[in-house]
Amino acid sequence: MTVDEFLPSVPRWAILAVLAAAGLSVVYGVVIIGSLTALLQIWLGLLEPVVLLFAVYLLYRLVLAAETIAEKL
Repeated sequence: MTVDEFLPSVPRWAILAVLAAAGLSVVYGVVIIGSLTALLQIWLGLLEPVVLLFAVYLLYRLVLAAETIAEKL
């Protein structure tokens, strides 16, 4: 088992979907709501689970690194 097996590759459609969602939310925040503070509140609410998932991913990478080091001993 190598570390390369666990490295994720982000599909192009996912990047485009995130960029489209960001663009649509800016349009929604400015045109519909008329305020960027509501947009900021929405994005901060969406950012919280992303930060949590990123922390879990970093913990996962730490465990993989520790296992790789332990295998080489």
